[in-house]
Amino acid sequence: MFDVIIIGGGPGGYTCAVRSAQLGLSVAVAEERHLGGVCLNRGCIPTKALSHTAEVLLQTKKGADFGVTAKEVALDIAKAVSKKDRISARHRAGVGYLMKKNSVAVLEGKARIEAPGKVSVTASDGSSKLYETKNIVIATGAVPVTPRMFGYDGDLVLTSDEMLALKEVPGELLVIGAGVIGCEFASIYAAFGSKVTLVDMMPRILPMVDEEASALVASSFKKRGMEVLVGVGVKSVEKDGARVAVTLEDGRRLEADRMLLSIGRRPSCQGVGAEEAGVGIGKAGEVVVDNKMRTNVPGIWAVGDVNNRMQLAHVASAQGMVCAANMAGKDASMEYFAVPNCIFTYPEVSQVGVGESGAKEAGIDYKVGRFPYSALGKASAMGENDGFVKLVADKEGRVIGGTIVGAHASDLIAEVALAVANQLGLKDIAHTVHAHPTLAEGVMEAAEEAFGLAINI
Repeated sequence: MFDVIIIGGGPGGYTCAVRSAQLGLSVAVAEERHLGGVCLNRGCIPTKALSHTAEVLLQTKKGADFGVTAKEVALDIAKAVSKKDRISARHRAGVGYLMKKNSVAVLEGKARIEAPGKVSVTASDGSSKLYETKNIVIATGAVPVTPRMFGYDGDLVLTSDEMLALKEVPGELLVIGAGVIGCEFASIYAAFGSKVTLVDMMPRILPMVDEEASALVASSFKKRGMEVLVGVGVKSVEKDGARVAVTLEDGRRLEADRMLLSIGRRPSCQGVGAEEAGVGIGKAGEVVVDNKMRTNVPGIWAVGDVNNRMQLAHVASAQGMVCAANMAGKDASMEYFAVPNCIFTYPEVSQVGVGESGAKEAGIDYKVGRFPYSALGKASAMGENDGFVKLVADKEGRVIGGTIVGAHASDLIAEVALAVANQLGLKDIAHTVHAHPTLAEGVMEAAEEAFGLAINI
């Protein structure tokens, strides 16, 4: 008998396992594939490894501007993929170490809820064992959406899973869907040398971020030679064995060596036995939970992408800790208003809370402070002048959101998230001395600029 059995060993699952063990519960994690889930094996970490390879390649090609000359700069995609795989393997082993360190049992196989308090695990050899537990946590993640009309085959028409395993760079790459995944892979493979065409039926790329941020990234993509087609959908897809052709709804025809289908991810809980156990399932196939990660069935919980609250690894981890605390008899709730979202394109984009366009649409009485990267000495020294920091505050001056575009935006957003979460004011940021020369000065200067007091513009 366990106190907790967690189905799925991704960021939500393994974090929940560690925290539950730290709080004195006996814990098991059932994992069918690899510990670390999509994030560690087929998502966040491997894509960031390739993103860094792309950045190194771009920076090397710009070396002459800094007095560094390199001859015959070229990508070895096999080595890049091998490096990516080694990084994932290293961190996967790290998760295994955490399980051992915290005395978490790892049950290898496909888990299924047979009834509240009962979980079966079927191993790859077909053998099955039934376990009893006081709590069950569903942490089975999400999978790519692949509508039949797009002809997904894992060869010519790919999802992010197959893109990470490519051993050659496509001469021409067509990306359908200009959300986070689509834009990240478009940015990577454009750096690798592919001729990239990005298509989305929405009126702009990255529609979830501030309009100015979206426009800057689109402009950067075009400067790098990418074709960006927005406001138009796909009518049909054809394959001839070696190439893929797409006809758009406006009649245009596009051809490519490979097509990435990145139109979203759906919660994955089929075959887990959740619905049969009486667990509420939403319209998108998600396990419905409250802010304590409880489902409608006592003793059954759900964390991570499977509950579809926010499909982000750091949200899954946070939910895992909230869930663990509640299972241990504490009182914890998940809040989402100060969760940052980071997009690892070139340039990077990060956002937290309410963006300017969101504040405008919501009718909020707001003020904005904006500071350009081009006025930052550190950005100029790095040759990274494209970008800005934008802070949004309510009429009392409390920071309610922020957007950063540019080098290391994903690192800089943490300060803004801290301000949003703790209801700090623009003056709190402005009156905090920031080191010089740093990119972080842009956050301070943006806070000053909201009052017309920025020094360096």
